Amino acid sequence: MKKNKPLFLRVSPLLLALLCVVTLIAFPRAQHANQTASGGTNDDRVALYQALLDLTNPWTVMCIAAHPDDEDGTSLIVMRHKYGAHTVSLFSTFGEGGQNAIGPELYEELGAIRARETMAAAEIQGSEPHFLGLKDFGYSKSAEEAFRVWGHDEALRRMVLQIRKLRPDVIITNHSVANNDHGHHQATARLEVEAFDAAADPKRFPEQLKDGVTVWQVQRLFVRAGRSSEAQADNAPTVTIDPNESDPVRGKVYAKEALEALHKHATQGPWPETVAQMAARFTNSSDVRLPIIRYRLVREAKGAGAALTKDSHNFLDGLKLAENIEKELHPPVIEGQPLTNFVDQRPRVFDALDTESHTGVPLDYQNADSQRFERFSANWERALGLAANVTLDLETSPKVVTPGSPMTVTFKVTNRGPRSGGIFGCVASIPSLAQPIHANKSVNISYHGDPLNAGSTVERSQRIQIPAETIVNVPLSKHLYDNSVSELKVDATCSVFVSKSLFNVEMPTQVDVAPPVQIEKIIPSPVVLTPLNFERMDVNNWAVRPVVFSVRLINHQPMPFKGNLNAAGSVVDKRANSVAIKLAPGQSKTFTMVLNPPAAGSMTFSLSDGKISAPPKQIPVFTALARVSPNLRVGYIRGFDYSLPNALASLGVESTELSVEEVKKADLQKYSSIIIDNRVYESQPELIAANQRLLDYTKNGGTLIVFYHKSNEWNPDERRKRPQLAPYKLILGDERITDETAPVTFIEPQHPLLNTPNKIGPDDFANWIQERGLYYPKDWDPQFHALLQSNDPGEAPLKGGLLVADYGRGHYIYTSMVWYRELRAGVPGAYRMLANMISYGRPPR
Repeated sequence: MKKNKPLFLRVSPLLLALLCVVTLIAFPRAQHANQTASGGTNDDRVALYQALLDLTNPWTVMCIAAHPDDEDGTSLIVMRHKYGAHTVSLFSTFGEGGQNAIGPELYEELGAIRARETMAAAEIQGSEPHFLGLKDFGYSKSAEEAFRVWGHDEALRRMVLQIRKLRPDVIITNHSVANNDHGHHQATARLEVEAFDAAADPKRFPEQLKDGVTVWQVQRLFVRAGRSSEAQADNAPTVTIDPNESDPVRGKVYAKEALEALHKHATQGPWPETVAQMAARFTNSSDVRLPIIRYRLVREAKGAGAALTKDSHNFLDGLKLAENIEKELHPPVIEGQPLTNFVDQRPRVFDALDTESHTGVPLDYQNADSQRFERFSANWERALGLAANVTLDLETSPKVVTPGSPMTVTFKVTNRGPRSGGIFGCVASIPSLAQPIHANKSVNISYHGDPLNAGSTVERSQRIQIPAETIVNVPLSKHLYDNSVSELKVDATCSVFVSKSLFNVEMPTQVDVAPPVQIEKIIPSPVVLTPLNFERMDVNNWAVRPVVFSVRLINHQPMPFKGNLNAAGSVVDKRANSVAIKLAPGQSKTFTMVLNPPAAGSMTFSLSDGKISAPPKQIPVFTALARVSPNLRVGYIRGFDYSLPNALASLGVESTELSVEEVKKADLQKYSSIIIDNRVYESQPELIAANQRLLDYTKNGGTLIVFYHKSNEWNPDERRKRPQLAPYKLILGDERITDETAPVTFIEPQHPLLNTPNKIGPDDFANWIQERGLYYPKDWDPQFHALLQSNDPGEAPLKGGLLVADYGRGHYIYTSMVWYRELRAGVPGAYRMLANMISYGRPPR
């Protein structure tokens, strides 16, 4: 097999020939006939084993999922780590419409985090993540709703394009078209079935068929059993994956590897810490084994190969390449055995690769399977480098660059093997720009001719210029949908000569590309004005009192910045809306501006020195006529979002964040009300043991307000030592209202909670964001008063969105409505309702 020529081999054959002669003289081949030790760390051993295994499998398996963490990480891991298949994952969305279990970021900010989490999980899975970039608008109950937002044809176009580019032989999915599944899942499942045929049809999206993109026929499509509503015969072809099987090289079961990858999706946690805890989610028994994963074959291309057997454990079983292609992609062996059997004998493995890599016929890159050949060639070079125990480490400085700025790339090539060799040269390139970048653009060599003796490390630095046309991707949330969230890719490659082989060792890396200067954050945002913010000027006129804004700026440049920070939209003298600023190279600094915002609308902040400008940042302004009772003192146990304390500050009430230890020991009766934020019993489970203190506080005259929790975080559970948390029976279900415009009916319109100090009406539920509520109570004690009801179209009303009960001398309120999203979005009705809840039981102003 003759491999594709390495990078520098394509630069100057004459120079290469001269260098080869010098190298052979300067670095004689080391004696190693009796050496059997693997050398290096266990990670090196695992990497070599995986590289050798990858050489044995020319196929690609793709897992398609609607959101990050929906992928079947276990099956991806088994296919890569056990069988050596090339694995990729494709996600319809970035998951930006979900909840955040570790921080305050939501929407596009959350999507940017989840994209990076998915990349980290994929590192463990051994897969490549890709995104369609469709909008995650929150939980949906139907595919039709998803397609109304996504556009069916546009979503299909994007999926077909990715299939044609990535060329999977097999597609697997967790999702089904069942009507009881998430609407995004249903829509993604339908798209997969359509794309199976459309990707192979030249009449579908013909404009894609250029720049190397061709039609592609997927061979098989599998849907996870138990999640498919399609009728299947009992004898339908099935593939089973055992997550409890042990990975012999990594020394752990595949389920544990999958759980480690799942932990990278931290914003969607908390996740079980052990496989046993994960297993407990699926069974009530003491069995620590996870259920077998089963997939049904639902589509297969004509002539795909031999039929699957009923006891198959591999999605690729029976698939066949053309005979001439299969012959070209055949890896070397030692004594008729695969190279993986000799992973602890690196010298023998290197010899096998070193010898055979110089025989065979040139690759035909015009072949329809050119990607398969290119991947095989890259795998061969990676295996050669690992067998020689030659590695490349890379450092870039700075980590965040700006268009047109310099960046230093430091190459560190280490030879841990027994043979000496040489470095022909190293180069850094930006593949997205389709051209290499160098200190000297006239040649492709940054340095060359360095010896690489056994046991030595060669370190060199190259200063390169980031092209001025490079696309900015900072802040990530602003560029989530423009394909820049994955950073600027920098390929670093060194061409190394050991024995008869000249091969590349590669270390791709990424850097973020920021504007020269950036307005990173403005507080408050949004600005929510309440009666506290207004003062009467005369009988008919009111003025907005000044608001203090904190504006955080970053200078990403390697040079100082001097300019002006301006705020447009203020209603006072414009000369007061500008602040002179100075920033040192790379400096972050917060500036204060005291401004009078408009009563409604927005304010725009900009930064410029006359030549360089930061992208402007707009802050919405809302007015909420929300009154509160006097002398309130609110304690709160915060979740991960800051919407609650920010809203309390806007209402002008005195508030204190409480720790669990303070709940256990402090005098709680000094608080007129205490709020338990979203999902705190899950994020701070130690609060469960202190819950009686909160109930005693309520019984003795306080008002306890609990925001929504998930059913499996709230309902009594002996295994988790979780009692009934409310003073009376209150059991949550999994029902939700996803239509943010769903009409809200007042069951007890005269109840004080809906009338004091603000009279709540239908207008207070206008302009809501994303949904009405989720995990609605399904069963509660008659002591509770249900004040509201609502429902999605065609469904039965849900009445548990706002429950209130007297308990002793105090009051208990549970609400499953998504007040935190509405408070964050500045919806006036949410502020008025929050004002009523914290004022409940107190005399009005």
